[in-house]
Amino acid sequence: MADPTVLKALPWPLPEHRAPVDGLLARWSEPGRRYHTVQHLAECLAAATQLGAGTDELLALWLHDAVHTNTPGADEAASARLVGELLGGAIGPSRLHEVSRLVLLTAAHRPVVGDRAGAIVCDADLWVLGAEPARYAESVAQLQAERGLPDATWRQVRWSQVTARLAGPIFHTAAGQAREPRARANLRAERADLAG
Repeated sequence: MADPTVLKALPWPLPEHRAPVDGLLARWSEPGRRYHTVQHLAECLAAATQLGAGTDELLALWLHDAVHTNTPGADEAASARLVGELLGGAIGPSRLHEVSRLVLLTAAHRPVVGDRAGAIVCDADLWVLGAEPARYAESVAQLQAERGLPDATWRQVRWSQVTARLAGPIFHTAAGQAREPRARANLRAERADLAG
């Protein structure tokens, strides 16, 4: 389905159980997506690998936006339900539960202290917030195109999202925390633009 160079950037952590890959890539490539695409998946997987992710964390990232209808919360819940359907023959019940739990964490990005796996998944999902300003701006434009809201509505919605993100810690791993100053600078610059 995807070309070999794309697949190289998308490490599938269960080489003996590749059956779900094409279906998942088809989901990530749905025509209405602009941000929650294979690019986002690849960036998440690269970040997670850098953060020391194990198999369950990588599986969670493959599945975390498998369902995307611009309905926060419901999309993550629907994606978590896919875990058993797609991986039930590959990993045991306790690991299925763990992968589902990690997918659900991406709705709010608030792992509890000491939840290393949750911190890795949440940080990887938000990694683009600490990207170079040009990539950050591109990601915001992709999100806006994906939402398809009138400009005034988008600015109100996005202002609330950015303000909420700035109100607490963004990242939870040590490597993520080193990225936090740039993420905050990106968010503050966007908020200033939204206010202008």
